[in-house]
Amino acid sequence: MRRLLLISLGKLTGYVLERLARNGPFDEIVVAGRRPENGIVKTNLSRIGAAIEGRFPDISFVELDVNAADAPGKLAAIAPDITMAAPSLLPWWRLDDITGKRAEIVERLPFASWMACHLSPMLAMRDAWSASGLETPWIGASYPDVINAILHRTGAGPTCGVGNVQEMVPKVRFAAADKMGISPATVDVRLVAQHALEYYLYHGEETPVAEAPPFLVEVMVDGRDVSDIARAGMLTAMPIAYDLDFNLLTASSAFELLSAMAGDQPIRTHAPSPDGLIGGYPVIAGAGSITLDLPEMWSFEEAISNNEKSMAWEGIASVDDDGTVRFTDQTADLLKDLLGHPVASLTPDGADAMARELIAAVTG
Repeated sequence: MRRLLLISLGKLTGYVLERLARNGPFDEIVVAGRRPENGIVKTNLSRIGAAIEGRFPDISFVELDVNAADAPGKLAAIAPDITMAAPSLLPWWRLDDITGKRAEIVERLPFASWMACHLSPMLAMRDAWSASGLETPWIGASYPDVINAILHRTGAGPTCGVGNVQEMVPKVRFAAADKMGISPATVDVRLVAQHALEYYLYHGEETPVAEAPPFLVEVMVDGRDVSDIARAGMLTAMPIAYDLDFNLLTASSAFELLSAMAGDQPIRTHAPSPDGLIGGYPVIAGAGSITLDLPEMWSFEEAISNNEKSMAWEGIASVDDDGTVRFTDQTADLLKDLLGHPVASLTPDGADAMARELIAAVTG
C-alpha cells in the first residue's frame, strides 16, 4: 500500500487531491490541515468524484497544525510513504483581491516581496517534520525555488519542490515543434531555469532574450540538437490566465512527480530545488529519490550560477549561507511604500514577524 500525505488543503493541494484520487498510484491519501470543517467536505468530494470514475482509494482527513506541539507525533502516526506540503499565510492569488491605493503598490512589488508569508509556515512544517523522525521523501511546494534552499541552509529540507520549471517545458517543446512541423511529443527538453522565467514564456507579448531572466536549454529531436530553434521561439507571445486555474498546471506537475516518486521506474522530468538548490533543473525521479540530469555541456557551477542570477528578476540580490535573503535595492524601496520602512533583508528568524506585517499592510 502506498500512502500519500497532503499537508495544508489550499487551492493547489485541492487540485492535486482531485487528480490523484481519480488516477494515481496511491492506495491511500491522507489530507492534513487546520480546518476540519473544510477538510472533511473536500475529502468527501474527492472520494465521490473518484468513485464515479471507478476509483476507490482510501481518502481521509486529519486535523493538523504544524505549529502545535502534537504535530510531530501526528506526522509520525500517519507514517506516509511520500508527502507534499504547500502552506502559505498569503497565497499569491489573494493579492488579486486587494483594491484601492494598496493595490497599486502591490502591483509594483516583485514576487519575492511576499516570501516571508511562505517561509514562515514552511519553517514550522520543516521543524515538525524533523521532530517526527520521518525519513521518507517530502515535497515543499511553497515558492520552492528559493524557500526550499533556505530550509536546507537552516536544517533539514524537502527532497525537492514541484511545478515552476516543469511548467515551462511545454512552451519549449511547442517552440521547436511549431517551427519544425513535428509533434511536441517528439521533442526532448532539458531546462535550467528559475521561477522568474515562467512569466516571460507565458505572456501576451514577445520578450527579447536580453530582457528575460537567464536560462540554459538543450532541445533534442531524434538525436539532433535543435536548441537554437527552440530558443528562438521560447519567448514568443503565449498568454495564459493567471487566476486560480493556474494551479491546474502545478497540479499536473505534481501528479507526474509524485507518481514517479511512488513508482519503481525512474523518469526524466524537471523539478525546483532538488536537494535544496536554488531554481529548477532537469532531474531523474523515481523510487523516492531525485538526482540531477544535467547535459555534459553544462557544469554544476554554471547551472547554479544561472539560477542565482535569475533571482534578481524577483527582487532578490542573494541568499546567504545562513538562509538570510538580501533584497535588491529596488525591492527594499518598494517595500517601504507598503510598510513605511525599507526592508533590506529577510532572516529565517524574522519570517513570521515580517509575514504578519505584510498581511496587516494589505488586509488591515
